[in-house]
Amino acid sequence: MTVGFSGVILDLDGLLLDTERLQLEIGPAVLRSLGYELEPSFFMRLVGVPQAENARLVNQELNADIDAAVLDAAWNRALYARMLEGIPLRPGVHDFLDTLDRHRLPRAIATNGITARAEWKLEQTGLLGRIDLVVGLDQVERGKPAPDVYIEAARRLTLDPSECVALDDSDLGVRAALAAGMKTVIQIPDMVPSRDLHAHHQAGSLDMAREILGL
Repeated sequence: MTVGFSGVILDLDGLLLDTERLQLEIGPAVLRSLGYELEPSFFMRLVGVPQAENARLVNQELNADIDAAVLDAAWNRALYARMLEGIPLRPGVHDFLDTLDRHRLPRAIATNGITARAEWKLEQTGLLGRIDLVVGLDQVERGKPAPDVYIEAARRLTLDPSECVALDDSDLGVRAALAAGMKTVIQIPDMVPSRDLHAHHQAGSLDMAREILGL
């Protein structure tokens, strides 16, 4: 069986790794450690938002002036400690990767996270050996919604973006993949439904994405 594309480029957090729920778990404790209190429901507003925006949104909500570097350091320490306990996968990850293996399709990660941190998370979950390469925010000029990570991932797979399909959970990621010129963009929202609905296809799971791709 042949498919109409040559490579697959994947987001990481919220698509393969169930890390968005971990962020919700640690958020209230991180703020308490800095002497502030926010309702747990507030942290839903941070899902899918680049970490660089967290301090602005938190300070806006609290009418405070927490230093962004201090907040980021506390947040990263808490998240790292929580991930050492185990990083859950989104449903269907291994089946999806098994399917890519059967079709001998190369695959890359395109993430708004730092490359080394993404690779560490993949290693913790046993997925690093199943991914050909990782392109993070630190390897390009601009993060999502700019197309840079998707363009660079395709380039390093020695493919044109028009030969690749992209899977992402967030609207920011979908905008990036579309701007990169990906052949097909499938959105699989995690905790935050799409507001844009700009992806070529919406799917409820990786299993549904396989069906859409004819795999």
